[in-house]
Amino acid sequence: NKRVSTAALNRWLDGITAHHPPPLCSGKRVKLRYMTQAKTRPPTFVVFASRPEALPESYSRYLVNALREDFDMPGIPLRLHTKKGKNPYADKN
Repeated sequence: NKRVSTAALNRWLDGITAHHPPPLCSGKRVKLRYMTQAKTRPPTFVVFASRPEALPESYSRYLVNALREDFDMPGIPLRLHTKKGKNPYADKN
């Protein structure tokens, strides 16, 4: 029943993506905007990204393993979901 604050997750996400950025896909990098914890049982995390469908499964596993290590959750099954954030400029003409 471990809860991680959104601020701590976002600081962690900034550091982890600076150390090992997501790979390029079609010449563009997937931008991981922010991360939050949706549920505690089981621990479920949501990452909002620019193009979540282009994020490779290997990078998702890297994030889950780093979460498990850095937030002291050994052996706990973590879930990671990716969602597309809303573009505030999409409706502008």
